[in-house]
Amino acid sequence: MGFLFDALSSIFGYVLWFFFDAVSNYAVAITIFVVVFNILMFPLAIKRQKSMAKNAKIGIKQQEIRKKYEKNPKKYNEEIAKLYEKEGFNPMSGCLVTMLLPLFLWPSVYGAVTKPLQNVLHIPNEKVVAAVQVLPELESQSNRGYEQLKLVQHFSDVKDKLTMLNEKEYSQLEEYSNGFNFLGLDLLKSPNKSEFSAMLWLVPLFCFLSSALTAFISQKTMQNPAQNQGCMKYMPYMVMFIPAYWSYTIPAAVGIYWIANSLFAAFQAVILNKFYNTYTINAQEEAARAALLFEEESKVEKM
Repeated sequence: MGFLFDALSSIFGYVLWFFFDAVSNYAVAITIFVVVFNILMFPLAIKRQKSMAKNAKIGIKQQEIRKKYEKNPKKYNEEIAKLYEKEGFNPMSGCLVTMLLPLFLWPSVYGAVTKPLQNVLHIPNEKVVAAVQVLPELESQSNRGYEQLKLVQHFSDVKDKLTMLNEKEYSQLEEYSNGFNFLGLDLLKSPNKSEFSAMLWLVPLFCFLSSALTAFISQKTMQNPAQNQGCMKYMPYMVMFIPAYWSYTIPAAVGIYWIANSLFAAFQAVILNKFYNTYTINAQEEAARAALLFEEESKVEKM
């Protein structure tokens, strides 16, 4: 499984480098990258939305059947089977692919962001290991998992020691290290280890605000009202503190990735709710069913 994630991260890294090479700025490149990736995933989001709308519709009818036959499990199962057949509903349809595939791909996208030497610049692994070891011992132990970003940050300090890199690798690493300044912010530094005047605290702040916006819109556009009850009602708001805290303790470049992703997720939720809400989807299905019934009746009359 780890090999597959690494392979996908390498593929995404080529795409990220393509955008970076075009704009020479990480924040702009990662934003374009997130937008393109989510646009490619949008058909799956539509399919998932339709599946959720179908689940909500079936759920209401299923509750009615449960109340009617709660003392007769056998009859209940028979009626549920008839309902599924009538509605053309498969409980597993749209779930495995549309829900699990994005969850499967995002770690690979994240790997492309956090391991630039390996996945963006595609420097051989043995060279990456040797290059990371030239960092000061204190730096190599802090922010574990982000050593490659740290090397990019300290490139100017250790560039004379990077003798394991060839001319092309060295040139690309130097170019990449010069592309992390965005609106005066050094995205290779961690907010918790920076002066207040460095303004890097804006990254976790916007990470929190973008997550809050996404959570708010998700609650307002919830397909199934039952999911918006009890503890589940507040779950998205509790979860949004996690990326904000992480973005405070790790290089700000990762926080920019989370912000871009959260903002697009909020935008996507608005679009899905406007054009693929439960009412619209069910109305389209009923119209299609009526049209099909009319067509079948017309064929019978002609016969």
